[in-house]
Amino acid sequence: MSEIVAITMPKWGLTMTEGTVTTWWKKAGDSFVEGDELVDIETSKINNNYDAPFAGRLARIVASEGDTVPVGGLIGISAPEETAAAELDAFAADFSARFVPETQGEAADTETPRQTVTVGDKEYRINVIGDLATGDVTVLIHGFSGDLDNWLFNIEAIASLGPVISLDLPGHGASDKRLQSGSLAELSGAVKRVLDALHVERCDIVGHSLGCAVAMRIALDRPALVRSIVLLAPAGLPGPAVNMAFIHGVVEAQNSRQLLPVLRDLFADPDAATREMADEMMKYKRLDGVDEALAKIAAGLESGDELAALQPDLGRLPRTTVIYGQHDRVTGLPDLTALPPGWQVVAVDAGHMLHMEQVEEINILVVEALTGADA
Repeated sequence: MSEIVAITMPKWGLTMTEGTVTTWWKKAGDSFVEGDELVDIETSKINNNYDAPFAGRLARIVASEGDTVPVGGLIGISAPEETAAAELDAFAADFSARFVPETQGEAADTETPRQTVTVGDKEYRINVIGDLATGDVTVLIHGFSGDLDNWLFNIEAIASLGPVISLDLPGHGASDKRLQSGSLAELSGAVKRVLDALHVERCDIVGHSLGCAVAMRIALDRPALVRSIVLLAPAGLPGPAVNMAFIHGVVEAQNSRQLLPVLRDLFADPDAATREMADEMMKYKRLDGVDEALAKIAAGLESGDELAALQPDLGRLPRTTVIYGQHDRVTGLPDLTALPPGWQVVAVDAGHMLHMEQVEEINILVVEALTGADA
């Protein structure tokens, strides 16, 4: 690198406004590469490592161990070896003069506006497109460690058919992180209560991965509620067990460097998993209660009992379409010979995140499946 660059206090979570430097893992003069452990930072909720967001050289430590700095504030300076001390002084002074700390209220204002629904003492993030009273409702349910933004590339196409509800499952995204057991029954029960709160009496459900198992459980428990289901890269069908190395890898990763190799299993092309993707997931994992919630759900997936319990009743499900990736290394390929007659099954050239990898094809297939539900 050939320029002076600020190293600033990161923002972990929706309410973080400051952090305290606890340990520098590099000393002044050390070079680092992107992903190196740079500094440990303590917040009101966590004490975690901040990985270097770029490659550089730690020319000066501005925030010493024990110093508390606002989010976005200067904690260090990266600069080439030939940079004079006076240049570093001037850079730090200019940064300080221009920096305006973010207040708690301002922090909330910068977050993407969101819709929520409260059921009992728990709040769930939802995204509603269209008037739920004016058409057939489609519900989108994401998978393990995901959130409603996983449908970013699909929701517009699906909403062309009518109103859509996407939501963050319990323990995920911006929904309440408190879980009793993390069981499939608990997850599906929460979704049913959200739909009841929104006065949804009849819907189609599109699920991805774990969200497919949730969708099937809802359809079996409340047959009058669910008209059809579309299962993308489904968990819970006959076939190989869920790849628990992936699940445990997500739960146990402590930083983006550890998480990135795990995320490579999500895609047919492993290089589709980016550092930015890992960084975003780590922001979520650093929220209070997330790791505990994911660990509970992972335990249920590992036992496999609730997933296996779905299979004897597959024939009772409403109209069902299965779309799976031929290179899925997370839920694998379903045993097509064990599926009920009449199910529509489509394979696509993709991995586990097929709705992000083959957007146009998946959107067409999902819309066709939902349109077929009208027949």
